[in-house]
Amino acid sequence: MTEDVSIENWLNLTFATTVLSVVCFYIFFRWIFRRPRNFPSGPIGLPIVGYLPFLGKKVFLDFLELRKKYGSVFSLRLGSQNVVVLCDFLAVKEAMNKDAFLDRPPDLQIQGPSENISIASVNGNSWKEQRRFSIHILRNLGYGKTKMEDHLKEEINIILAHLASLNGAVCNIREILVPSMSNIISAFIFGRRFEYDDPKRKYLDDRLIEFQKYIRQFNLKTFFPWIKSFLSFVKSRDLRNFQKTTENLLSFIREEVNNHKKRLDENNVQDYISSFLVEIKDRQEINNTSSFSDDMLCGNVHAWFLGGSSTVRTGIEWCFLTMAAYPDVQKRVQNEIDSVIGRERSPSWTDHVHLHYTLAVLYEVQRWHTITPFGLLRYTREDTLLQGYSIPKGTIVINNIWAVHHDPRYWKNPCEFFPEHFLSEDGTTFVKSEHFIPFSIGKRSCPGEKLAIVEMFLYFVFILQRFTVALPAGEKPNFDGTCELNWDANFVHMRFLFR
Repeated sequence: MTEDVSIENWLNLTFATTVLSVVCFYIFFRWIFRRPRNFPSGPIGLPIVGYLPFLGKKVFLDFLELRKKYGSVFSLRLGSQNVVVLCDFLAVKEAMNKDAFLDRPPDLQIQGPSENISIASVNGNSWKEQRRFSIHILRNLGYGKTKMEDHLKEEINIILAHLASLNGAVCNIREILVPSMSNIISAFIFGRRFEYDDPKRKYLDDRLIEFQKYIRQFNLKTFFPWIKSFLSFVKSRDLRNFQKTTENLLSFIREEVNNHKKRLDENNVQDYISSFLVEIKDRQEINNTSSFSDDMLCGNVHAWFLGGSSTVRTGIEWCFLTMAAYPDVQKRVQNEIDSVIGRERSPSWTDHVHLHYTLAVLYEVQRWHTITPFGLLRYTREDTLLQGYSIPKGTIVINNIWAVHHDPRYWKNPCEFFPEHFLSEDGTTFVKSEHFIPFSIGKRSCPGEKLAIVEMFLYFVFILQRFTVALPAGEKPNFDGTCELNWDANFVHMRFLFR
């Protein structure tokens, strides 16, 4: 009898403990995933990690599926962070034009694992100063003018000669474009280009390629800020390699900065580094506390190479792959080039006002294969409202530019390559849509947008004027890609045939 009572008591205790544990877990779960009042709805996810385990390699497509259930503005928990995702042009436009959405998350990993600063990551007055200065220097150094075109044409002619030497053999277009793209930025940053066989150029390009293998926007430090100290203590092989790559790249940049300091001529400023050094000196003389420092300069140079070389290169790769897959479109582009420019005269940026179909194709490639599906993450600096929702201070905001570029409300055939998206109804005039936002919009849109568009146009037109792009024999078009920061094409082997 006593034994039976003991067993019964044990069962009751076990049951009570189980119920209590379930209730406590439920309360803890609800507390962890609590949403602020009037916050956008969204999926719950799992304890601690949130919705991260349910995101695949193509996060922008996962968000499109969530939009079907939760609407164009929804929230989810990623790690320990509340995140709001914007999948509609009106929501993106409203947010990006509000000062409340101008900041970057404090742990945004776009520079590397160390605490580097740059125009891409700083906020507030520091960001305003750096953006104003960058736009000013771009204008002063002739970018957007004839001087920029002359340098672009110099690099393009080297590529044309290389493609001609291949005589139609299959080539890896990425291996050809990487040094060319980095030379464009080198001329702006360092005031000079590197020969293709220059060891310093090869070292720089190799470090940039290595860096991009490790960079992530959706990384642990962004969504688990508390894990930073742990990761610094327990360093994985990838983290050690990332730190080494970042330090090697920054060492290269510091060496260039030091060389510029030794030969600085304030009356003959020809590049970004010299301009920045003069600005540092001028501000020191008047005791002006500002964001101009050697650390900021090195970080900015790093950011310019990362955004200015890889993004444009990715866009050009998609252009040529698309032309190889759509020979009828390519032929129409070439016919327009022949009609407007001919095959003897070198193209110029001023020709774009007459190359309506060519420009429509160039823009449609960027819409169809959005190079940066999210841009860079944003972070609310204060409590604010968006589309009727309350968004608290400290919320990470993701602009799903891919969703805007594939929204059937704005595009007739969003999932197809359709250059007519950027042509008038009669098909004769280029018409830019306000829903085309590959470089984001608002005050913090990419400052190098004009340079990128001109680069892509000139590379595209120069090469199609001389060559026809084709796939290797027996190959079928493959438009799959890999997305870390940019949406990179996986298929980069092509043939360039003399016309």
